[in-house]
Amino acid sequence: MIWGEEKRLCLLYAITPVYAGSGQALKAVDLPIQRERHTAWPMVQASGVKGALRDWCERTWKKNGIDDDLVDCIFGRAGEETANWAGAVTVTDARLLFFPVRSNVAPFVHVTCPAVLKRLKEDLALLGVDLKASFKVAREGFISLKGDFPNEIILEDMLVNREDQASLTSENLLKPYLDRVEKAVMVSDEVFGFLVRTATEVQAHIAIDDATGTAKDSSLRYQEYLPADSVLYFLVFFSADRKPDSKCKEKETRLFPNDVANLITQAVSTHLQIGGDFTLGKGICRVSWISPNGSQGGAR
Repeated sequence: MIWGEEKRLCLLYAITPVYAGSGQALKAVDLPIQRERHTAWPMVQASGVKGALRDWCERTWKKNGIDDDLVDCIFGRAGEETANWAGAVTVTDARLLFFPVRSNVAPFVHVTCPAVLKRLKEDLALLGVDLKASFKVAREGFISLKGDFPNEIILEDMLVNREDQASLTSENLLKPYLDRVEKAVMVSDEVFGFLVRTATEVQAHIAIDDATGTAKDSSLRYQEYLPADSVLYFLVFFSADRKPDSKCKEKETRLFPNDVANLITQAVSTHLQIGGDFTLGKGICRVSWISPNGSQGGAR
């Protein structure tokens, strides 16, 4: 494939709330999260994903005594007039796959929808994987993907009704993506869209005046987060490094796609911090790498 001979899907399970900001807004929420323009679904832009990968790999490699030049070899370098080259890693936006919602049958239930699963199917086709399934559900219905459910459940303040799933084979097909999920349902696109727009987490933040020990004037702000237990995924394509006269390996030869893939997946093997507010413990995610052949690795 033109953008990388080696390819993986990276699954992120948020341990803590994730803040990938989109700037300030003159609304009830001062600091909203990134959302797709056409769907308003939460996402993390590819630049933030790649930056997080680069930072995590750099710290890991440095800790293990690997030369700092390896980071530039794999992720590229920009800004130098005489020495620019593209990286050997192509990363897509991190897209939302399962969203945690309060429910009467469990502390929370993971929800997805036909449009999300159809998109996953198209993304997997880029990896050469054919997800042979079709997805359809009534506007006020739900289909169980994992776990046991009664005929009616409440999601936030919405009542949805169980549908017959005798012909649905999604549970086995989606098994690699439900590894850390205990209860999951597919709801309609309309219900899913409403939930991801209205059921995110919003936290109030203030700044303290050192002299008075009280809140500074006009310091109150409301910040939106993608909730903990959200599940996202992104695709990664690995190619040979593009550094001129590359000597990134001990044998002083160019790094090939399988070398790049192994180095990154080994460095980012269990966890990844993504988005802002790192010192507040935000954006910590468990990582699972899924290969086109179906093999899976990462945190357990």
